Amino acid sequence: MNPTIPVFFSINDAYAPFLSVALTSIVDHAAPTNQYEIIILCDDLSQANQAKLAQSATPNVQIRFAPMADSLKGQLSGEHMKLRGNMFTLTIYFRLFIAAMFPQYDRAIYLDADVVTTTDLANLFNQPLGNNLVGAVPDTFAADNAQSVAYVEQHLGLPIADYFNSGVMLLNLKQMRAEKFNEKFMHCLTDYHVDFIAPDQDYLNLLCRNRVAHLDRGWNVMPTTQTRVTAPQILHYSLFGKPWHFADAQNGQYFWDVAPQAPYYAEVQAIQRAYTDADRAQDREAEQGLLGQLKKFASMDRTDLTKMETEMELI
Repeated sequence: MNPTIPVFFSINDAYAPFLSVALTSIVDHAAPTNQYEIIILCDDLSQANQAKLAQSATPNVQIRFAPMADSLKGQLSGEHMKLRGNMFTLTIYFRLFIAAMFPQYDRAIYLDADVVTTTDLANLFNQPLGNNLVGAVPDTFAADNAQSVAYVEQHLGLPIADYFNSGVMLLNLKQMRAEKFNEKFMHCLTDYHVDFIAPDQDYLNLLCRNRVAHLDRGWNVMPTTQTRVTAPQILHYSLFGKPWHFADAQNGQYFWDVAPQAPYYAEVQAIQRAYTDADRAQDREAEQGLLGQLKKFASMDRTDLTKMETEMELI
């Protein structure tokens, strides 16, 4: 019998409509011979949204919700941990606690809610990891912009080719527990108030340095100026240019192929209609603001970050 395939998401109410599209795509491609467990880590997710999302469950795709404890949320508060560019939500940090919170799983998939899959997730789950902590794809937004390249290489001290996007990950939970990943992360979080642009993703990249299995780009196809992936397995509408905001969003057709079958289709259509040209202009301004922050951070003093890296034996 095949092992259950755990798939984690982390959302609040705002992302429920888009998660429903992701869930629909997963169910559409789930092999009937496999068992899948969708675990939705949540903060302030209403009972109405939980009930509606649960409608996507099938006999072999279970959906359950795991509210994050107040004690954990208290550890994650503070200005120094916020994302720049108006992108902050508390739920971004929850993925870093999966290994500690779910000891019954040796490996798992983590996905952001703004994804669509075109294949059975069992194909991702079965990718080889060896003793690496995570399997992931390099971040295309970071590689596409000079400001983010400078931020990654100068502030984080990582080669840009090694900097991965944390919105699609295959997690080696057993290895993470063996190496006390959660304890190291909490130590970094509480003892070193280091400023990051994307704290969850940046911590993951630093803690997993040289322990990443680089997956085929098709497993996390993000908007990019690079050569397009011709056979995407997971589309990821990361950062700016969401298909429910922009009619010409890159790879948007994959989202709209699935959305009509999702229980939130009417809500998604309403969100699209309500998004104005002024909203789209603000989105573009936010992107430029983020690039400006990246440029600023690239030249910041990194003494505290170097101390953290030295102690954690990351260099």
